[in-house]
Amino acid sequence: MVTAVKAAGLRRPLRSRSENSAATAFGRAGMVLVVTASLFNLVLCFIETRNWANAGNTGVIAIELLILACGLFIIRHHVTPLAAKSAGLVLAYLLAAKLINPGLDLKIFHDIAIMYIFFTLGSVASIEAGNRLVWFVMMIVLAVGMFEFLFPTQFGSVFDVWSYYVNKGIIGQDVTNYSQTTLFISGNRGSSAGRTFLPSLLGTHRVSSIFLEPVSMGNFATIVFAWCLSVRGEKQWSRLPLVFLAAVCIVLGDSRFGSICCVLMLIVRFVPVIHSKFIIFLMPVFAMLALMLAGQFHEIPGVLPAIQEDNFPGRLLFSGRLLDYWHPAQWLGFAASPIYTSDTGYAYLVNNLGLPLTLLLLAMFASYTPKNKEALMMKTLITVYFATSLGVGSSIFSIKTAALLWFLYGTTDAIRRRNIVNQPRELSPTSITSLFPSAGAGRLR
Repeated sequence: MVTAVKAAGLRRPLRSRSENSAATAFGRAGMVLVVTASLFNLVLCFIETRNWANAGNTGVIAIELLILACGLFIIRHHVTPLAAKSAGLVLAYLLAAKLINPGLDLKIFHDIAIMYIFFTLGSVASIEAGNRLVWFVMMIVLAVGMFEFLFPTQFGSVFDVWSYYVNKGIIGQDVTNYSQTTLFISGNRGSSAGRTFLPSLLGTHRVSSIFLEPVSMGNFATIVFAWCLSVRGEKQWSRLPLVFLAAVCIVLGDSRFGSICCVLMLIVRFVPVIHSKFIIFLMPVFAMLALMLAGQFHEIPGVLPAIQEDNFPGRLLFSGRLLDYWHPAQWLGFAASPIYTSDTGYAYLVNNLGLPLTLLLLAMFASYTPKNKEALMMKTLITVYFATSLGVGSSIFSIKTAALLWFLYGTTDAIRRRNIVNQPRELSPTSITSLFPSAGAGRLR
């Protein structure tokens, strides 16, 4: 029978019916968790605005851990002993380092877990699940975003974002709300800063939609753009509607970073040499070294690093000056940074992981060989996204957008039936995860 099929040149199914059913189940479970991760802050904000309950930062942490626990339970049969041991060693190192540096933020392990869990969830699903998810989340983002933009007063009466972040401790109780709105502190550019995109039409309001923060709106649009550049549709221009909607999100959120990062991604898309593992490893390293060099040239003796101008170049310069200001203890993660690191992702990573472990995890990500060209492109564009965003903040680690990013990357790396002819292979959804090259194997059960 097999010989007859081969002789006839017919396509042999990549997955059996049970395997396809399992992949569909994983896809649905993963989509539910990603949507939950994207929406739960909006739901909590609504609950607090109605004075039904006050979750605070503790409630947010508890929900995020519950989401990760559910995801880990779903992928439990796809985590190899080596992956578990690797995660255990990283956690043990972080706990030991915290004894030396009490300021070390163990949230960094939570950030790594998001990458691993959601990548694996995507890799045991399918690229079709990723496509449905992108469109579903985009429709929700635009619906809530237009409500916020067209009816800001009514939106504020339903979602008091300012009070929500005060209760979380993100905005201090003594911070003055100069915009006199219920938006996040960066939800209004103000007359002095001004809007970049369509200021005369859209005013100073920066739309945050379901993410509550404009920066996450820009991150979401950038992720969708990376997906559109990576995934090949059956028709050449099938991704154009999503590209257009991503651009709408960038304009609504007035995301300067999103526009710059998307331009860089578009350039990288057509430069094949950049897709090599070595270049992928070097991109964030060179970006960090460039920031340090800029910080050294703009060093102000006797003055601690601070954001001089609250714009994209100003934040990059602050990041470089902070890295240049550090001593070896901060680079190794054995001493807390004398300046806060939340506005510079490179400092956040290195000061909590230590430079050696940071480079090791980066090497693991870079050394992984994706299963197809789509996954390779997505991996490269993720590197561009991280290399640029880490210079201005650590928002890329927020589960609101990080869950979507890593799930989509996983779906591009999933083995599928389409576009594969006469290549019968066993289903091995994920033999290497995005961070631990030997994790996540195992057949669908």
